[in-house]
Amino acid sequence: MFYLFVADSGELTLSPLLDDRHFTEEFEVLQPGLPLSFAQSLLEEIHFKRMGSIKAKVLSLWEVYAKEKGQGKNKDGAWVKREIFKILRKQPGLKDRTWRWEKKTGLPESSLRSNLKNITEKEKVRDFLDRTTGRLLAKADLQRLGQECCLSYTEILTLCQEQVMKGYAQWIPAVKREEKGWRCERCGDTLVEEWTSIYGLAATCPACTSLGAVSSLHELYRSIAPSPMSSLTSTETVHSASSSFPGHGNISWVFSPRWELSQAQKLAAQQVLDFVKEGDIGYDMIQGKGSRKEMLLWAACGAGKTEVCFPAAAWALEQGKKVLFAAPRQDVVLDVAPRLQQDFPGLKLSILTGTSQERFTPAPFVLATTHQILRFSQAFNLIFLDEMDAFPYYGNTALTWGMERALGPGGKMVYLTATPSPESLEKVKAGRVGLIRLPARHHGKAVPVPQWQKVSGSLDPESLYHKGQGQKVFDWLKELALLGPVLLFVPKISWVNPWVEILRKEFPQWPISGSYSADPHRSEKIEALRNKMFRVFVCTSVLERGVTIPNVQIIVLEADHEIFDERSLVQMAGRVGRTQENPAGNALFLSSKRTPSIEKAIHWIKEQNEIAFAQGLIDT
Repeated sequence: MFYLFVADSGELTLSPLLDDRHFTEEFEVLQPGLPLSFAQSLLEEIHFKRMGSIKAKVLSLWEVYAKEKGQGKNKDGAWVKREIFKILRKQPGLKDRTWRWEKKTGLPESSLRSNLKNITEKEKVRDFLDRTTGRLLAKADLQRLGQECCLSYTEILTLCQEQVMKGYAQWIPAVKREEKGWRCERCGDTLVEEWTSIYGLAATCPACTSLGAVSSLHELYRSIAPSPMSSLTSTETVHSASSSFPGHGNISWVFSPRWELSQAQKLAAQQVLDFVKEGDIGYDMIQGKGSRKEMLLWAACGAGKTEVCFPAAAWALEQGKKVLFAAPRQDVVLDVAPRLQQDFPGLKLSILTGTSQERFTPAPFVLATTHQILRFSQAFNLIFLDEMDAFPYYGNTALTWGMERALGPGGKMVYLTATPSPESLEKVKAGRVGLIRLPARHHGKAVPVPQWQKVSGSLDPESLYHKGQGQKVFDWLKELALLGPVLLFVPKISWVNPWVEILRKEFPQWPISGSYSADPHRSEKIEALRNKMFRVFVCTSVLERGVTIPNVQIIVLEADHEIFDERSLVQMAGRVGRTQENPAGNALFLSSKRTPSIEKAIHWIKEQNEIAFAQGLIDT
């Protein structure tokens, strides 16, 4: 709740603190408190009455707030209080409530400065700013912040309000009503659930409830990130971290890659670095074009695209910029974290997932799932977004909106994927997004091209033995299992366990298992798969990304199913031949018809190989 303060002069302001004594004159506070959105609308209406509606309509709400905070417009506090009571009595749900004004004594200006100094000690304020700059936080987030900082919720609110009064932060309604309707200020979604409150029509956002429910009666604290440092040109690999962004402190860190990049990776890494340093300025200045802020890194599956971004990240960190590596799935974030820690010894990282114990660790480099980015606003100078085409990011307008908002003014965004979406390729074609190709794997061998095999009828386990389809699958399994473990992809969760049982009966001597997204033992099974514990592993597309199994072979059942688009098929086939020791392998697409998705998946892989061969990056 927020409290409305009125000075004798008629000056108005809002605060979440009942005892927020920021006046140097007599003032009164309205009790009980009000939701921020309702209090702001009340403030706006008072301002309209003072200035006249025609003149006032051109002002934004924050301009209204600033003007009300600074002057009385010849209307003293008594007039303001009367008008506020009139407005409250017009509300059906509020007219019977008991409203009262509590008189308080303002502090002398010298005492006010001294009081603020005592409340917000220098170290406490610095720690608070380090943890909150560039953040967008709900009440539950602020309460958790207090726990991490060992501060009470009132102390946290005091620190927040001080930043708001200085103009470094804002209180905003979590769900805001605009001319075209409602919009969630945390995720940008407009499909809200309306309901009637005592303050009038209200709305709740269902799109971002995984971060905690918010409605139009809740508020968000938005801290404004400082301007990034001006661009420098040093490219030393050893850094003394004396930067201006939060959490960098005076810690020395070293960019020390574990292995040398391949020729293909070096070429792509240099292009990424050039983009981060200058965008397209170096290339487009002669042509009079502006620089792009977005770049697509299109890599072959298993090409090592993550490490390609590390030199650019190191340069950005050296300049005092803040860097984000984001991915839709938690397992990708947790996989990248130790690689970063090994390549950047001494660098402090903040790792944010749904299970993170600490969410406010100040650090110049943040790794996070895309859902966690909804808690940031203009916080990063450089963002790497991995697997931009993967669930749950792809097609999620809220996550896309949040990612764009997290990028600061003048920032750069690099998208990483082996399977770009049609929309991203259209942006590349239109020139709105740049393109970097990484067509070769680090071992310098071609990506195995999947083979399509025609089967008649369904491979549904319930009708498997019709027309001898089961025997065909068993024969292919026998052949591939001689070369390594086999991943058997199926289009439906309901197929996993039946197929496991069928194969165990057919091959009783083989260790066979399976898994899917909701499997409570998925992590343990995947770890066992990595440790060569299974001969055959049945799975859904949950294992199409982020898993490297030496010698693995791939079979996709009913590859013509609608759930398997070209991106899924490329990713599944891309599990094959990823290691230096085992650069070859087999991927079979089994279906009754050769769909456009199958054709395009095979074409994409062939095209990557052709580009890599033409550039001399692979042997064959």
